[in-house]
Amino acid sequence: MRSNRGSIRNRFRRKKLNEGFELQLTSLMDALVIILIFLLKNFSASSVQFSTVNGIQLPNSVGRDIPPQSLQVIVTPEGMTFENERIVDFVQTAQTLEDGSSGYKLKKTDLDEGGARIIPLYDALMKAKEKSELLRSKSMARDEKGQPLPFEGILAIQADKRIEYDTLRKIMYTSGAAGYRVFRFLAQSKDGG
Repeated sequence: MRSNRGSIRNRFRRKKLNEGFELQLTSLMDALVIILIFLLKNFSASSVQFSTVNGIQLPNSVGRDIPPQSLQVIVTPEGMTFENERIVDFVQTAQTLEDGSSGYKLKKTDLDEGGARIIPLYDALMKAKEKSELLRSKSMARDEKGQPLPFEGILAIQADKRIEYDTLRKIMYTSGAAGYRVFRFLAQSKDGG
């Protein structure tokens, strides 16, 4: 008889526990939101994409920093490309074609300011800057004074490692004249990655 009594009490206790038990979703949702925010803040995959061109030999680097998204100039032995649009073709002479290199010579009609500024590059950079400033003026993002965020002026330069310094200097001078003050030279890692 005792066992019968004990089982009735156990059934009564189980029934009482089941009636008062409810799943607390609020605490569970709070924990899931915190985990989601943590994962989003610590997500380290890069969405920055830089296109490369066949035949270009980038300089090697031991650095692992990934540059931020920015406008890009690609300089190959044949010419210059800005944002996937060919803007300048270098002059190819019989000698440069024969030895397979390029002299990175610009046409005289592509230069002004005493041969220091590359006109097609300057025009493309100014057009991109004006577009950026227009988008920033319409954006809701503002500084502490309520003004549109200023133009950052960041330019990524991907140049063949055989480029002549004089040509690189003209590219940097032209970019600076157009309001681009920060240059990021792209390179490949030494281990080939």
